[in-house]
Formats: sequence, C-alpha cells, structure tokens
Amino acid sequence: MDTFVQNVAAAFGLVNRSVTREKFGLLCNTDKGLVMLQKVQGTPANIENILFGHEIKEYLVANGFEGIDRFFVSQQQLPYHKTGADVFTAARAIRADNADFTDKTQFLDVVANIGKMHKILAGMTFPAQPKKRAEPPPAQKALGALAVYRKKLMKAGKFSDFDMMFLKGYEKFVPHILQNDILGHDKYICHNLLKEENIYMQDARTPIFTNFATAGYGHYLSDLVYVVKRYLKANPNGDLPLETIAQTYTTNHPATCFDTKQLKALLQYPDKFVKITKEYYSKKRSFAPKAYLTRMQECLSRGEVLEDYLKLQ
Repeated sequence: MDTFVQNVAAAFGLVNRSVTREKFGLLCNTDKGLVMLQKVQGTPANIENILFGHEIKEYLVANGFEGIDRFFVSQQQLPYHKTGADVFTAARAIRADNADFTDKTQFLDVVANIGKMHKILAGMTFPAQPKKRAEPPPAQKALGALAVYRKKLMKAGKFSDFDMMFLKGYEKFVPHILQNDILGHDKYICHNLLKEENIYMQDARTPIFTNFATAGYGHYLSDLVYVVKRYLKANPNGDLPLETIAQTYTTNHPATCFDTKQLKALLQYPDKFVKITKEYYSKKRSFAPKAYLTRMQECLSRGEVLEDYLKLQ
C-alpha cells in the first residue's frame, strides 16, 4: 500500500487498508468505511473554498439536513490536511446511483431537497469566503458584445459554419438577454452545480448533494434554473409542468417573492450562447474547431427544446 496515502488517511484519524484510484480521487477502504480522498493545490483561495464548503455542510447537518457528503476533520481540527504544496480533503464515499432526471419522481425529490437546503441557508453568511465565480456579464454589456460580433460579420460578408449558427442564435436569443438582470443581489447560498453526477440517491427517494466546490452567494432561483435545464437536457420532450416543479420547491422553501413568470424569464437567458460566442470570437480564427461547432449546435438545439417546453406552460 502507498505509504503516502496511508499517512494522509492517518491525518484524518483513519486507518487505511487499501486504495483504488478513481476519477474524482482516491477511494480508501478504511476502518471507518469507504472514504474518498481528494487533492487540490494548497493555494489560499482553495483552502478558503474548502472551509466555506465545510461551514455550509456543518450548518446544514446542525439544522437537520444530512443529505450532503460531510468532510472528515483532520487531527488539526480542519476539514483538510496540508502536505507540501497540496491539500487533501476526506469525505465518506457514497456508493449509490446518481440521480436520474428522466425519473420524474426522483427529479421532484431533488427539487424538494434543494428547497429545504435553501430554506436552512437563507440569509446566512460564513467566515470563509468562496471562490469568485465567473458571472455572466451585465445584460447591456453582453448585448453590446454580441452586436459588435454581428456587425463585423455582416460587414465582411463571408460566413463560416460557426458564423451562420451564431447569426441564427443571435436572432433567437437576443430578446432574452435582458432577463439576466432580474435577479438582483438577494443573499442566498447556492450549490451552483447540481447536475446528476453530483447528486446520489441513497435510496429511491433520498438525494445526497456532493461537490460544493462552486457554492457561493446568489439568488435561490439560480439553482432552480440550473436543474430545470438539466431536466430538459435529459427529457427533450419533458412533460413535467413547470408549475409542478415550482410548487414542489415552494412547499419546501416558502419564498414569498417567488414568481413563476420570473423563473420562465430566467430560463430563457442564453448563458451558454453568450459564453461560447465570447470564447470563439475573442480569438482570431481561420477555421472553426469542431468542438465549437458541436457546442454551438447543442446550444441551439437546447434553446429549441426550452422554447417548445415553455410554450406549453
């Protein structure tokens, strides 16, 4: 057995018996069960982020919400162990299936637990500071950049395959750009990455949320918009009414300012389109890489799925 891994496990008070290298880290068979060790660079920002995630999880558990992958605490009473230039975290490994968003009952259970989590965390602040995330640009700035790209293309008069997709998306998505400014600056704590691979089903009805690495302050609708888009990705012909999703959420987090019309507007904000376009046109390219063509086509297709879905609501 790797002595180094043994020593890291021991720093968390664990006796390691065997280790398997997996996609997300080192799976250790310890005297306290299966534990996942994960490594990040030991920068001050990363350490603050680990502390922030730990503070969120401990507060949730203290308030009766146990559907998270709680960190082990090291012998230094920290949620990490620093060795050299790296830091390691240890959390109980969850051996369960990922959430299946094609299962409407499971999906609504996930939405219900998001509501419960947001209710507990509403108005909370913690000593540690989360990493600053790359936020979407202000609506007017995004609109201005897209208009400049379009103007240059129309002036040149020659269009690549990517250009043609951009122009199609421009006509479709630009009317929805201004919706980005609806949220304001409400203070909630959001997970920000609630996709299926970060949600495990402990049993058929109990979601476990993992990977709080991108958690931060924001508006509670951000998480709800994210999971609805994931639901539509898994279910292009989604027949679960948005009103049902909203009612499931508000039953568990009675938010007096909740507005389904606002949720619809935010769902239509083309964040992926803005991001992909900026990435592509920020560099002068003589050809369109296949990856960008694929991403833009997927963006347009998802836009059509969302549009069709919202027409029925």
